[in-house]
Amino acid sequence: MKMIPFFIKFRLMALRSINSTYKQSTSDSRFFDVARVLLRLAGPLILGQVAVVGMTVTDIYMAGQVNADTLAALQLGGSMWSMINLIVIGIMIANSPIIGNHWGAQQFDKVRLQFQQILWLALPIGLLVIGAVFSGIQMLSHLDISENVYQIAKGYLSPFLITGFMFPAFFAFRTTFEGMGDTRPVLVFNSAAFFLNAVLDYGLVFGKFGLPEMGGVGAAWATVIVMAFLLTCMATYGQKSKTTRGLKLYNDFSGPNLKRLREILRLGIPISLNIAAEFSFFAIIPFMIAHLGATVVGAHAIAINIDSLAFMVPLGIAQALTIKVSHAQGRGNPSEARMFCIAGFKLVLILGLTMSALKILFRHDIAAIFTTEPEIQILAANLFLFAAALGAVDCLQMSCSGALRGYKDARIPLVIQITAFWVIAFPIAYSIALTDYWGDPLGIYGFWIGTVIAASIAATSLLIRWNKISRRAINNLMEERSNNPP
Repeated sequence: MKMIPFFIKFRLMALRSINSTYKQSTSDSRFFDVARVLLRLAGPLILGQVAVVGMTVTDIYMAGQVNADTLAALQLGGSMWSMINLIVIGIMIANSPIIGNHWGAQQFDKVRLQFQQILWLALPIGLLVIGAVFSGIQMLSHLDISENVYQIAKGYLSPFLITGFMFPAFFAFRTTFEGMGDTRPVLVFNSAAFFLNAVLDYGLVFGKFGLPEMGGVGAAWATVIVMAFLLTCMATYGQKSKTTRGLKLYNDFSGPNLKRLREILRLGIPISLNIAAEFSFFAIIPFMIAHLGATVVGAHAIAINIDSLAFMVPLGIAQALTIKVSHAQGRGNPSEARMFCIAGFKLVLILGLTMSALKILFRHDIAAIFTTEPEIQILAANLFLFAAALGAVDCLQMSCSGALRGYKDARIPLVIQITAFWVIAFPIAYSIALTDYWGDPLGIYGFWIGTVIAASIAATSLLIRWNKISRRAINNLMEERSNNPP
């Protein structure tokens, strides 16, 4: 008789095990299905972003073949431009979730109106960018760098007065297409621009194909031509493509609508400051270490640009999450939005750890590609170890930020980023790198340690914030349905 309860207990345990296995299998199957959807959307974005960053990497590669001064100058000028364009990107990227909400709700007239308003906003922002580039050129003169590095960096930044005016309009088109879930133009046009930039870089830096030999400054003029190409392609696509033809984006062009412009800025400015809080931390490092010499700045340039290239993978998935969350929210389906986020976080962590392993494995080989100078190679290879640690945590930070943008949640993430990067990490990084407060100064290594600390704090805090916001969206929908039964 005692065997019967045991047999029943054994059967129940077996059933629980089978049920648990089935649930795990179903969960895994759902993850792979959702991950495939995200990758189909994120793939073109990743490749398109890799092409954009690849242009900067190409500039750095060409500069490294000239000499150490040119490499250092382009890193300084590029960092200055990065700080400016990231603020622009943050403001313009607010257009994507707004377009996504209208697209998800099938409010196509509002999509057209929003597109026209973001184009209006691009004009004054373009003028502000010109002023910012002028200020950047003036700031270079106050750095503790050699006269030769200063003249090259100044010459490199000057053509960005033209590039900067076109840049906001380019992002107006891009974020509109991304908000609709159409990522093809990002892939196709950015890839074409990458190859065009590589050819022009080679020609203008070294005087090939009958072009003038301009050194590092030639890379900036190549960027002007490429930006004009991208803007022309985007404008043509907006009129001719199957996706946008029915929207008639250019028809009945409305004047500036202050209410809508304020809505974009109300979301865009916090997003802009959010992005700037992190990336300005990276962008300011070359200026903090400029006095350590061209070798240190050059090694940092190699490591940070390769890290930026790898970073395009989690950034592409973050952009895909913004699109999917905004579409789901527009359809009134917050549960679907949360499902996409969970799958996206798992996916980005797997990819982030894989890329970190590759950085460690091939660090010496990558450094050797960019420079023949042994001192720069050794230092850059060492920095890749820190880049690997950074990538393992920064991928989650970026994907959480992308998801929260889809929920139009930008102010608290801004506070989180500022606190993580500037209130906590920067004092630690500065004191480790350039003072003897903790012992002998670690130089450039101290700043990379600070980036890892900051990204870890931001990733943890943003994940907690996302969990709260996504659950609140689901609870609000349930409460609304209970108060208004069908």
